[in-house]
Amino acid sequence: MDQTPFWENIWGLLEERLFPVPSGPDLFNQYKDNDPEYDLPDGSRIRRENLKNYLMSFKKRPEILLVGEAAGPWGCRFSGVPFTSEYQLQKRELPFKGQRSSRHEPPYKESSGSILWGTLLPEFPRFFLWNAVPLHPHKEGRPLTIRTPGPQEIMDFSPLLKELWKAIGARRVIAVGRKAQSALEAIEVPHGYVRHPSQSGAPEFREDIKKVFSAVKGNPVSKKLKSR
Repeated sequence: MDQTPFWENIWGLLEERLFPVPSGPDLFNQYKDNDPEYDLPDGSRIRRENLKNYLMSFKKRPEILLVGEAAGPWGCRFSGVPFTSEYQLQKRELPFKGQRSSRHEPPYKESSGSILWGTLLPEFPRFFLWNAVPLHPHKEGRPLTIRTPGPQEIMDFSPLLKELWKAIGARRVIAVGRKAQSALEAIEVPHGYVRHPSQSGAPEFREDIKKVFSAVKGNPVSKKLKSR
């Protein structure tokens, strides 16, 4: 029987399928490239190391895979970890180590990441966070903006998302937001849905995500979560 920790298989997958992807004029690969205006000289290495620390914090397979939309400019773009800011890493608020990769002072802080971890930290490591588009989509010429990833970008990363889902083997998959829902539908992964915590969605997100974790403990999934 293969005794390799499951996170090592995921790391190998990312090294092969994600880290080498070239950045484009409106899509930035934070694991491969640095912007000298915003990043420390070894920023991409720091972000890969942060992501590896996150993966290594799982001593067993998580029960729930939470899939967001894309890496945001104040969160994963500089932390390397989905729904996580370098501010949280530097403050040691999370159950894994990490460093800042930006030149910004104070470190960047993301509201969605603060809401999600503020709600779910007691449940860690029962859940695994990822994004349908794991890189940072931005408006061309404006590297710290955020834009909705297009259908082709979601399609480009769909094979990676499906392989990641298989490697994790979670009991339940939840789309956080509509774009994530579309990505999971495209690869025919059974899933539920919760409101994204951004744009005044925090109260509904908190309510729905608690139902998800209650369901995994043995209660039936609510019709509301299934049908959205």
